[in-house]
Amino acid sequence: MQNMASTLQLRGGQGNGCSERAQVSLAFLGWYLMSIVYSLLNKDVLTLWQFPCTFSAVQLLVGIAWIGAMWTPLPTFGLHRRRYIPFRRPPHLSFHQLQQVSIVALWLAVGHVMSTVAPAYGTVAFTNIVKTLEPLFTCVFSAMFFKEVFSFPVYLSLVPVVVGVAMASANEVSFSMISLLSGLLSNVCFAMRAISAKQLLSKPVGQNMDAKNLYAILTIIAFVTILPLAIISEGKSIVPGTIRTCEQVGLPKLLRMLLLCGISHYSYNECAFLALTSVHPVTHAVANTIKRIAVIVVSVLYFRSPLTVTGAIGSGIAIAGVMLYSVAKANTAHASANVTAI
Repeated sequence: MQNMASTLQLRGGQGNGCSERAQVSLAFLGWYLMSIVYSLLNKDVLTLWQFPCTFSAVQLLVGIAWIGAMWTPLPTFGLHRRRYIPFRRPPHLSFHQLQQVSIVALWLAVGHVMSTVAPAYGTVAFTNIVKTLEPLFTCVFSAMFFKEVFSFPVYLSLVPVVVGVAMASANEVSFSMISLLSGLLSNVCFAMRAISAKQLLSKPVGQNMDAKNLYAILTIIAFVTILPLAIISEGKSIVPGTIRTCEQVGLPKLLRMLLLCGISHYSYNECAFLALTSVHPVTHAVANTIKRIAVIVVSVLYFRSPLTVTGAIGSGIAIAGVMLYSVAKANTAHASANVTAI
């Protein structure tokens, strides 16, 4: 898995062997499947165990256990010159570099909590529709803080996104203001996380700090950030609430659901990295849009969520706008690269 992006060499749609194509196909399959599984399990758990802050921390804790397993040296049984090697080389950061990464992790922490709160009070479909507004915040913050201006088609593509979300929100049968505000706040946080992470990755940070290890470090710091918030906001009610949930479904089932949700959360992020760093940006845009559609459709069918005709049309307009935005931005970046090359 180390340096998968440079190994696959599939950017621009040109393959490099059957095995590489198979690995990318499996990465996409894992990304789609785990995204759907996570979305459904996340809502199922929140229906039974209504502690979104604590649940956010638990999800990251499961991811940390996976990270620890990847970084733990294992015996090679004579198959390697070293007696013990890990599956993935752990990163090394100075204190100053850790401070830089912590800024990105703070945005991840708050965004993850808000993303968990949103479906706790609304439907999975509505939460995903609201999250399509993230590009709007990315454009606004890029212009405000970094003076980065995109092309006119990029900004024009945001119009159907805003209109579509407004239509879907106005006609949402199970509308929740908490869900809407939480989803919008998560958009703000994830947009700032993306911008700050882009700045962070513009120059080398530490040793063995590829994107996967960066996400691992962010997960650990985000967990440390969320844990006190969970204790303060839900600490008094977590024990009696957990007892009631265990009486309802049993402790083994609750633990199994928490574990599977944490695994699916971390694995879909890992698969997304492997998939998206191995294809052309336009392919990335289309694939991400199809993934969001799949999550919305499956969640509506699974939870039998009520959806009006106008709400469905608004959702479709918003999703189409996101794909247009992604394609326009990718084409702009591609054109700029060609001009620079000339």
